[in-house]
Amino acid sequence: MTSFLDTITPEELHADPYPVYQRLRRDHPVAEIPALGCWLVTRWQGVRQVMSHSQAFTTSFPSAMSEIYGPENILSRSGDLHKGMRASVEELFEPEYAGRAREYARKLVIERVSGMHGQADLMGEVLQPVVAEVFRWMLSLEVDSTTLLRLAQDLWLGALGSGDPARLAVSAAAANELDAALTPWFEGLGPDPSSAVARWRHINPGSFCPRGVAEVLPTIRVILPSLPEPGWAAGSLLVALFNDPDQRRLVRDHPELLGDAVHEVLRWMPPFGLVGRMTTRPVELGGTRLPAGAHVLAAIGSANRDETVFEQPGTFDLRRRRQPLVTFGYGEHACLVRAFIPAVVEGLVAGILDVHPGVRADPSEQPRLAGWAARYTARLCVDGLGDSADRATALDPPG
Repeated sequence: MTSFLDTITPEELHADPYPVYQRLRRDHPVAEIPALGCWLVTRWQGVRQVMSHSQAFTTSFPSAMSEIYGPENILSRSGDLHKGMRASVEELFEPEYAGRAREYARKLVIERVSGMHGQADLMGEVLQPVVAEVFRWMLSLEVDSTTLLRLAQDLWLGALGSGDPARLAVSAAAANELDAALTPWFEGLGPDPSSAVARWRHINPGSFCPRGVAEVLPTIRVILPSLPEPGWAAGSLLVALFNDPDQRRLVRDHPELLGDAVHEVLRWMPPFGLVGRMTTRPVELGGTRLPAGAHVLAAIGSANRDETVFEQPGTFDLRRRRQPLVTFGYGEHACLVRAFIPAVVEGLVAGILDVHPGVRADPSEQPRLAGWAARYTARLCVDGLGDSADRATALDPPG
């Protein structure tokens, strides 16, 4: 007899993983999915365990994408090598500095949307181009932001379709182009305490020798696909506010609540929904015994909707009491810029709503969220640019 696990397909998860996650959390919180060729972990505690225990669940395992990024990247490393790479730059990304990223993102958005009227695709015309410039600024990369965005999208294409040779070829070409662009600049890079890449090169705990290009470029390759993340999250937040006039009015009347709205969207619709690990030994997880060498996907998007942790988890509600999220990971591989991403998202949305309080979804092309490794709307078509907040309220659907 066919079981529920046998019916799960990548296509179903891409369209909307959340109904599948809900049933898995209830009946199969740690399940081997035949169509995926891996184990899927969906409850909060299980996902946190996978992300926290790097000795049992390693990030270092063979894959097509690890060949493209390079096995020496910061994500695949662990122990002293990983700690050394993080220690070189952690000072730059302390939470107290996140406000600078928020204000820079807000400034760039205001410059870009001022003068816009009527309709636009905010994702393509505003959010992603601005995020690319913020990302370039954060890392002090000597690559123009337009090229950086294109390379990030090409590298991400392979990560989404790691079994597709054509997509992998696009990612490999992007990695080669990035290497060719950065190598001459990197080799001449002197010490600069304000530059993340310069710090990776010259601050090498335990060694007097600077790191070579082969030690640093894999890390730039592996973090570049995360460039679109704040733009995707900002798009999801705008969609949530477009769909709920009451909460949109809350943000309009109480701008100090925008930070709560960002925290909530990173729970409700995290832009990156999965992390991959491999077991290093037989291990028990949520009452299920996993063998050594098992490929595990920890479903961040599912854990953030665990009914035992969050009330009415499928509902976006910025008034929800803040609770810890698994969105940015735990343990030694917790996201290095976990304080900066919410700040950038807040700056993006604040800039748009400050200049265009009447913006709304374009009724002729409603935004459509899709994906499960990453969930986002590729196009965020809006109308009402240049309209007043009062006009936007008058056009709100009944709530």
